[in-house]
Parts: sequence; C-alpha cells; structure tokens
Amino acid sequence: MKFVGFVGPKSGPVRALGLAAAVMAGLLVGIEPAGGDPDRMYRPLKAELARTMAEGASPFWSDRLGVGYPLAAESHAAAFYAPNQVLYRLLSVPTAYRLSMFGHYLLMAGATYAYARRLKLGPDGAALAAVSFTFCGFQSIHSSHEWAYHALAYLPLCLLLVEGIMAGAGLVGAAALGAAFGLQLTVGHFQVQSWTAGLVAATAIWRAVESPRAARRVPLAFAGLAWGAAMAAVQLGPTWELARFVGYDDRNVLELAFYGFPPAHWAEVVVPTWLRGIPGGPEANYWYAQGSTGYEACFYVGTIPLIFAFVGLLRKPDAGSRFWVGVAILTFALAGLPSFSLPAFQWVASLPGMGLFRAPGRFLALTSLGLALLAGKGLDRAGGRGMAWAGLALAIAFAAGGMAWVVAWSWRPDHVRELGGDRLLIRLGIAAGSWLVAAALAAGWLRGRVPAAALLAATALELGGLYYTSTTDWGWAVAVPESSPILKRLAEEPGDGKVAGMLSDIPLRIGRAPLLPYTGFPPPPPHPLFAGTDRRPEGVPGGLLDARLLRVQRLFGVTHGVWDVPILSPDVEVLAETPDATLDRIASRPAGSGPHSKWRLVRFKQVDPPAVAAGRAVYLPASAEAGLPLRNAGVVRYFTKTPPPPDLRPNAARAEVASWDGRTAVVEHDGPCDVVIRRTYYPGWTYRVDDGPEHPVLRAEDGVQSAHVPGAGRHRVTFAYRPTQIGTFAAISLASTVLALAALARPAFPRRSPPAEQDAERQDDGAG
Repeated sequence: MKFVGFVGPKSGPVRALGLAAAVMAGLLVGIEPAGGDPDRMYRPLKAELARTMAEGASPFWSDRLGVGYPLAAESHAAAFYAPNQVLYRLLSVPTAYRLSMFGHYLLMAGATYAYARRLKLGPDGAALAAVSFTFCGFQSIHSSHEWAYHALAYLPLCLLLVEGIMAGAGLVGAAALGAAFGLQLTVGHFQVQSWTAGLVAATAIWRAVESPRAARRVPLAFAGLAWGAAMAAVQLGPTWELARFVGYDDRNVLELAFYGFPPAHWAEVVVPTWLRGIPGGPEANYWYAQGSTGYEACFYVGTIPLIFAFVGLLRKPDAGSRFWVGVAILTFALAGLPSFSLPAFQWVASLPGMGLFRAPGRFLALTSLGLALLAGKGLDRAGGRGMAWAGLALAIAFAAGGMAWVVAWSWRPDHVRELGGDRLLIRLGIAAGSWLVAAALAAGWLRGRVPAAALLAATALELGGLYYTSTTDWGWAVAVPESSPILKRLAEEPGDGKVAGMLSDIPLRIGRAPLLPYTGFPPPPPHPLFAGTDRRPEGVPGGLLDARLLRVQRLFGVTHGVWDVPILSPDVEVLAETPDATLDRIASRPAGSGPHSKWRLVRFKQVDPPAVAAGRAVYLPASAEAGLPLRNAGVVRYFTKTPPPPDLRPNAARAEVASWDGRTAVVEHDGPCDVVIRRTYYPGWTYRVDDGPEHPVLRAEDGVQSAHVPGAGRHRVTFAYRPTQIGTFAAISLASTVLALAALARPAFPRRSPPAEQDAERQDDGAG
C-alpha cells in the first residue's frame, strides 16, 4: 500500500516532514525528555513565564528565582518569542513544551528541505538532507537543550531567504529575513544566531562574487539582519545588560575552549554508538581528560547520508557544494582547534564576536548541515554511473579505517577500561551491521532496484534510534506535583519562602522559589554565597547541615529544604520522609546514586525577615568584601571607595520595618535609616520615599538592595524595577516589527496602474 504523496514527483516535502513527524510523534502522546535541563531549568522557567502572563504581571523580573533575577533577560525563558506568548498562555506548561518541540523539529526539516531545493537539489536529495540534519548527532545530544532545536530551525530558513534576496526578492525579502532572524534572536542563547548571521553575510558575498550583477543586493541582506536585530531589541538589550553584569562578556580563553571535539573521536562519524555507555556517563573522567563532555561532543549524520556525501564529493561540484564543503571544513577545524593549538584558538576568540560563546564542539552543527547537503547532492547525481560506485567504495574504505581507529584508540592501556571489552565489540557489531545494510541499500538504489523512499526510511530509522538512545532520557510525562509525594507536600505548605536542596528550578513549577536558581547565566550576587545549598550535606556527621550555610539560609529566607539523605539538624523539622519515584527521575543527584532513594522534606525553624531597617552603617573598602561575616541586626555594611556624605548616612537609635508586601516597606524610625531588602541588587531597581522622587537602589552587604530614608517618623518606601532603557528597546522592536509587517503585506495589495498604463494594457488585451 502506498501512502498518498509519499511516492511521486511531489513527494519530497511530504517525505521530509512525514519522517520527521514520525520520529517525533511520541511528543504528541506524552513522551518527553525527562530529567536533565528540561525538568530542572526549561520547563520551570516556562512555568514562571506562564505564571507572570496569567497574572498579567511584567516578565522582566522574578522574585522566585533565588533572591531575585531579571527573568526576561535570562534568554532561556524566551519571554518575547511570539510562539511562547501563544502556547504558554493557552496550554499547560508540559503540553506547550512538547508541542513547541514537535513544531520546531518540523520547521527544521521543512526549512532544510526548502533551502536544499533552493540549492538545486532534487526532491529526494533535499529530503535526505533534511532528515540527516534534523536528527544528526548534534541534534541528538542537544535534544535536552531547548535553545538548540528552536534556534537551529531558523538557520536554514534564514539561508533560504537570503538566497531569495540575492535572486531579486527586494524589500519584501529583506523584511522576511528580518522577521525570521528576529524570531530566532528572541529564542535566546544567541550562539546559533551568530552562526546564522555569519552564514547569511557569507552567502550574500558569495552570490555577489559569483554574479557581480547581484552585488547591489548585498546591502539588502545586511539590512535584513539589522532589521531582525531591531525587532529583537527588547530581548537583546536586557540580555546584554545581564551578560555584562555577571561578567559573561569577557571570559578567559580556557573557559571558552573547553567542550571541544577531540580529534581522537573523529571516527564517531563511522561508529556513532562508539562513545556511549562509558562508565561514569557523559561526564566521566575520560571525557574531561579529552577537554569535553558527552553532552557537547558528538558527530554523525547517518550511514546512508555519509555514503552519499562521498558520492557527492566525487561528482563535479557546483557553487553550492563548494560553499558548503568550505563551511564544513572550516567549522570542523574550529570544533577541534583547542586540541591542536590553544594559542590559535585564543586568536580566533579575539576576533569580534567569537569570544562571546564557549563550547567549540557546537560548530559541528554546521559541519553536519554541510555533510547533509552534500549527501543530498550525491543522491541526486549518483544515477548509477561509475563515479557513484567509486564513492560507495571510498565510503566503505573510510568506514573500515574508522573502525580500525576505534579499536586502536579503545585498546590503549589508558582507555581500555572505559572503551574496551565487550562494550566495544557490541558497538562495533552495531556499526558493522548498519554499514552492511546501508551499503546494500545504496548499491540497490544505484542498480535501480531500491527506491529512494527506502533510503530515506532507513536513514530516519537509524537516526531516530540513535536520537532516542543518546544522552537525553525520554519517558512518559509525569504530573507535577501530583505524582511526587514530596512536591505535593511542599505545595501544601503555607507561605512563600525559599527552598534549598537538590531540586534545581523544579520548585518554580509549584509556585515556590529555589534559593540557588539554575540559569544559563551565573546568578548575580549574593547568589554565590549559596554555593553548596543545592547539594547533599555530605561530610558532616549525623546529617547535620553546615553552620555557615545554615546562617546564610536563615538570613535569606529559606523555609524548606529537600534532600535524599537523612537530615538530623536541630535547626529543622522533618515534614516527610518517603520514596519518591518522580524526584528520582527529574531531580539532580550525584553520579553513582542508587536508582531509588528516600527523600526528605524539612522545614527550617528560624527565618529572618525579608526587609530590615538599619540605624547605623559601616563603610569598608571594596577589596574587603569577601570572607566577612554576614550583617548584624541594626547595622548595614557597604563596600565602596567613596562613602556618602554624612547627611546621607543612617543615624537612628530606633528603626524597624512595620510591614513589607514585596514592593513596599512601611518604616518607623526616630532618625535617618537605611532599609535593607533581601533581594539581588541589579540595575533598573529604584525606590521612592512616600511620594518623593525616584532614586536608584543602593548596593549593600554582599549584593542586596538598600534604600536611604531621611528624617524620622513613619514612611513608605516603594521599590520598583524597570529594565534600563527598556522604553527605547521596546519602541525599536515595535517600530521595526510594524515596518516588517507592512513590507510583507505589500504583495497582497497590488499597485494600481496609472491611467496611461491601464490604457496600454487595454490596447495590449485588444491586440491579443
């Protein structure tokens, strides 16, 4: 039985989208990535975003991420990404997350297919390229990273649109490119977006060199990129401010160079399962010795696509093939460059924009796209000729050499324990079987006995199997908190205090705040003080909590904690002690933990108030900040080179906060005092006393907010947050979006011909 549309001259897009949908169909019935970043960061952040939208609140700040965090600036929340604004308003967070993932994989497959067709690949070749890229090794290990498959879905789309611009699409093409690039930017993370911008620019220049008459269209391509950046200004502005505030705009070369692709692993393209199942997992010592982890270094495109990539290499290349062969070689070299020469990588990182992103192994995404497109070219051009058979023979020889390298590397004395033994034999057996089947199918196709649809189906089957057995765990969705005894009990607790322990951002899904949030950027001070509060209290007899951490947790409002070991501290009350299969699955636990644990929910007996008034201040040099004891009651410390004048210093004998609602403190004092708020100091926060003028908040203690209240009596101190220059960024985004929509609407409204032109048209019609 033939499926309508799957076989025939117009079956290419149906095959590409149909196979992608089949591989990802589990998302539609409730199978999803389990544990890891999806449960510990992405879904919790989306839960917090959905809460702000449901309450009609601003997404710019959240007091539920630690002791405060600029939510919208944390681009993993993707607060301004248009699909998120729809999905997370209308659907539950788990459902919206799965549908978004499904939709973006289909977009990636469809956009890759369309771009391949623009490069003059045939329907079968374009479909092979789409399936290969959508489920390559990079996609498999990053299936737990929402930014990866969201942003990569727009990369081939932007390349398709710049091709249209260079072919004469004009202002409409620039507007379309701007809209696509703007959407990609609001997805966040920005590493894939930097690649996209570079490839769009390179494509425009390449097409101009190829056809000098097209050179006048290059400015339109660059205008499209600038247009997209303007549309995303409301996201880019706050995120850049956060990056600079936490020092992510200037990282050392060793941090940038880590997570590369070790040259020893090049044979993984031949034996994709070779490095799976290493004792200790993707972060075993073996990986760190190679300067990477199994979560960042992975490279394969499928056996059949690799065979046809060799076929494509042996055929006479066209301009598109040459361009992508160059991109593949360059990005492959960048992925492994730190292993060859750290000084060379340091030079690359010094180039504008190149030093903003770490993990050079991620460049393999572009290498994979280049190989996928080359495979499509090879499939289109094979045609049963001699060069195609030579390509097949060369691919088999390459596979044999790769397997020999796998054996040689795995049986080295320093690697045999992790890589050798029965595990190696199983991996080699799987690879050999895959190559036998792939070679037989390729030979059958060359002889005209196997349809292209069979090659596509076999590729999807192989890559789908590798996708679901990679570093991401998959399973049926679980209801939170209903399926978790610990989370259900925690959700029933009154109050809104912070939660310490081993839950990462999971408490956000039940409306509670993790003390140490798990975010893409390091949380700003005072969060570094909380290091250790998210781990087991190991090394302390009897399950006692560390005294310093106890003091920190008390000061910053921790009311509850969750651990998977006994907690016998006299400072806590145990509320629940029970097995919890849900937390076993989704919470972060040290490597080597048993499959099942008893989890403990505790309540802290003493918690300091979130807002206090200080009648006296101590001013210390900035260099003295580290290692000092936490503040004393009634005294606030400032670390500054220039203390304020005496008339702006606290000098009250009595000062206390009568009430605090999260934004307004009512203070009673007999002299000037400072109100100290247990919230992160961050640009954009202001305060006003009663109805007076706004003042920027002060940075006190180890990075919290304070406000100076002059005089005496009873006063209201109101705090407010507005991202710096957000009005300007929002206006730029709104204006550029309106202009783009107007430009895109132009084709729907044909220009009316002037009367003289209308008469000429009538005469032409009559002559016809």
